Amino acid sequence: PIAPILTPPLPLSPGAIVRALLFPFHSAWRTFALLACVLFLQGCSAVKLAYNQAPQLVYWRLNNYFNLTDAQADRLRSELGDLHQWHRDQMLPQHAALLQQVQQRLADDITADQACRVYADVRLQIDQLIAQVEPRLVVLASQLTESQIRNFEKQQADSNADWRREWLDVPADKLAAHRFKLLLSRAEGFYGALQEPQKAALRSFIAQSTFDPQRSYAERLRRQKDLAQVLRQIASDPASTERNRSLLRGYMERFNTSPDPAYQRYARKLVEEGCAGFALVHRAMTPAQRMKAVQSVKGYEQDFWVLAGR
Repeated sequence: PIAPILTPPLPLSPGAIVRALLFPFHSAWRTFALLACVLFLQGCSAVKLAYNQAPQLVYWRLNNYFNLTDAQADRLRSELGDLHQWHRDQMLPQHAALLQQVQQRLADDITADQACRVYADVRLQIDQLIAQVEPRLVVLASQLTESQIRNFEKQQADSNADWRREWLDVPADKLAAHRFKLLLSRAEGFYGALQEPQKAALRSFIAQSTFDPQRSYAERLRRQKDLAQVLRQIASDPASTERNRSLLRGYMERFNTSPDPAYQRYARKLVEEGCAGFALVHRAMTPAQRMKAVQSVKGYEQDFWVLAGR
């Protein structure tokens, strides 16, 4: 709920929220977790609407990637319904409790370490959801055909072309302007209208950022290739459940921690910059803007309790 405001648009970046659902198997857990943890930038009524529609949104995304058969679709809808109910019962109260902690910090200055601790807490909650989703994803992966995997690759190629147009095939000055526009929109959704001192802090963050679209794009391609290979390995022996769980778990680990040491350092640096950038921008906010943030988070916390039925 803090660092995402300034997180660069990496593949599956928390700051990108729903738009970050670029990898189908991460969609299944991150839709629930991110909608609940950080979607408050969209407004309270949107949180309730999006959360209640999460199973349908995930189904639509996965079906778009894989063109599911009727049998696959029926099973997926059932699994997503069960997962959604589990998340409502088990995770929403944890998300609400985390937002209570965030409210206590927003009225004052926030350090980069404090921002990163909140980010880490969000990741821990997502890890709980990953553990719950993993066996369901193995079942779905074991049912995929070569034609469906090729359809996934085609969809990813189309998405990659869009990503390149937005982040790679633009001059540096236009890229900086694009990032500023996105970050300004996210920040104003949280704090209200920003004035020049706060905008200057945003520009300072962007100017100092080490975000490299080319490096991020290369990692995006690596992850996509990795997933396609894993899906084909699972499809080659769908009955080997333990083997396939190990294959999928290995992909998840490589997704979260790239096998490329240079990219690992780059990713850590971006998280650190996001936390420091949030602290910088938050310090520039007026008392009224900080109070707006506190009130917003309080509203989202209450929404989560309502959604949890408590």
